[in-house]
Amino acid sequence: MLERGWISEKPVQKALALKRAIRLIKMPKAYRDALMLALVSEVVGSASNIRFGPEPYCGVRRTDANLLETFSNRVERMARDLRIVRGTTSAIADIYQGDSRDCLKVLGSRFLGVFSAIICSPPYPAEHDYTRHSRLELCFLEAVADVESLQSIKRRMVRSHTKGIYKGDNDTTYVAASRTVNSKVRKISSRAATKRHGFARLYSKVVEEYFGGMKRHLANLYPLLKPGANCAYVVGDQSCYLRVHIATARVLREIACELGFVDAHIEHWRVRRSTVTSRLIDENILFFRKPSAESRQCRKSRFTRKR
Repeated sequence: MLERGWISEKPVQKALALKRAIRLIKMPKAYRDALMLALVSEVVGSASNIRFGPEPYCGVRRTDANLLETFSNRVERMARDLRIVRGTTSAIADIYQGDSRDCLKVLGSRFLGVFSAIICSPPYPAEHDYTRHSRLELCFLEAVADVESLQSIKRRMVRSHTKGIYKGDNDTTYVAASRTVNSKVRKISSRAATKRHGFARLYSKVVEEYFGGMKRHLANLYPLLKPGANCAYVVGDQSCYLRVHIATARVLREIACELGFVDAHIEHWRVRRSTVTSRLIDENILFFRKPSAESRQCRKSRFTRKR
């Protein structure tokens, strides 16, 4: 990170001194974790040279940073927030780390039919390496120390960019029969044939792997949901692959319906400008739900009557 200019030498020395102090302090691990969360937030926010737009880049390099003061202020704000919410809820949040495409395996059979709602924003097929947005934090917390440790994280992610495609990826098989996906892949491949740079040859592969991975995820998700459970997925359209427009929400709606989800519909959320094409593109919320026991019975009855 120093070599790339993402953080300067003096601020990182102060950050490492605070990190060491937190690790050596005698207190329960939960408190040390909270302090480390405050520190890493300030390392990025007030000590680094990183700017986001939306890809991370290096801005004006700081020669120094008053990290102790900003860290202390962050801890105070966190403490005030915790005092405000104390006693307002008895809910407990559990965190599971794993590949969302294998969420059934990650959570296990004890979660079958447990969840009544899913709200998330998965990656888009947008040629964004999402690990770059948190690369400084990953390095600072020693979760990433070399190429191998970084790749181990990327391999557990839905494929959404050319730098995240690996030998042996085969989620394309899940959408091999999809006319919509195949149509986009053929168009991208046709345009890529005239390009000389190597990444262009992977563009169509990313699209196949992305929608195949999302189908694999939704198939794993289905048995974890209660009958009638509602889902909301925030996704954005894309035109970054040789200006071939991909209506992400529409393709995912088609996939969800294939898997047995019902009431799939799209609501427009906002418009944003593409950093690649400078065009205005839509971000949408895809809603769908697992059919209730009653609706399944109704469909079965109608099918029986028809026969």
